[in-house]
Amino acid sequence: MAQARSAQLVSPFGALRRAVAADDIVRALRRLGFTQKQIANATGATDRSVRNWAATGAIRPAYDERIRELSEISLLLSETLTPRGVTQWLNARNVLLDDERPVDLIARGEADQVRDAAEAYLEGSYV
Repeated sequence: MAQARSAQLVSPFGALRRAVAADDIVRALRRLGFTQKQIANATGATDRSVRNWAATGAIRPAYDERIRELSEISLLLSETLTPRGVTQWLNARNVLLDDERPVDLIARGEADQVRDAAEAYLEGSYV
């Protein structure tokens, strides 16, 4: 029991589940393996903006919505994928998304399509 609890505390997904403020979410996504540039691309922001969010937690509402969508979809995928698998799935072209990258759709505000594709993946659909 103690081992399972300590493993959960160390898990990058555990940190992401607990993250509420933008700075915590950015740090948790970085622990999963996302680069600053990947987070910026997924939110439609600049690298500098992501750096500022990590430092201050101050974020504009549109970017806040996108970073939370990225976080939620990452947690959804964590049901079956490793942290590396999550970042690869989100950055790879996906046949369920007309060969677009999930992060590009999230950046355009089309996270619902990505969430649907992630759920289909979890149910066994080919991607």
